[in-house]
Amino acid sequence: MKRIALFLSIFLLVVSPTLAHAHTTLISSDPKPDSIVQMWPDHLTLTFGEPLQVISGVAINKVSVTNANAESLEGLTIVKGAVLTVAVSPNNVAGPVLVNYRIAAADGHVLDGEYTFSYKKSVAVAPTSAPQPHHSSKNFALVATSTTLIVLGLLFGIFIYRRTKD
Repeated sequence: MKRIALFLSIFLLVVSPTLAHAHTTLISSDPKPDSIVQMWPDHLTLTFGEPLQVISGVAINKVSVTNANAESLEGLTIVKGAVLTVAVSPNNVAGPVLVNYRIAAADGHVLDGEYTFSYKKSVAVAPTSAPQPHHSSKNFALVATSTTLIVLGLLFGIFIYRRTKD
């Protein structure tokens, strides 16, 4: 029984540090993923879970914005903490817009990702809504699996502890 408890303790010590070093994720964006905008913005805003790395004179955080005609629309990118703002050129092409990003978090981890929104020309101005979180299914699976393993490990440890006390 002591061997099992020792094995479980070592397992949790090995697994716990890897769980603590979670990588950054895209928390929100404006325009948000899968939305339809009727008034073309002059910039896009992407907010991440951690501050981004900034090196003077080097563009390490990149965003590309492509309209339905595969025309590149991105301009100057500005990083302030965890918020990345990219200027975009005027767009007269209705249809899907692809936003592709590659960023470096302050801890050095690199994140690649993309999302789309649609542009639909309209004379009327659509009301804006607050950005909604965009969660990656990969991150959810990692968190769910890690949480399950930790809970099962703790329950097993309690079970072994109670058996050795009796």
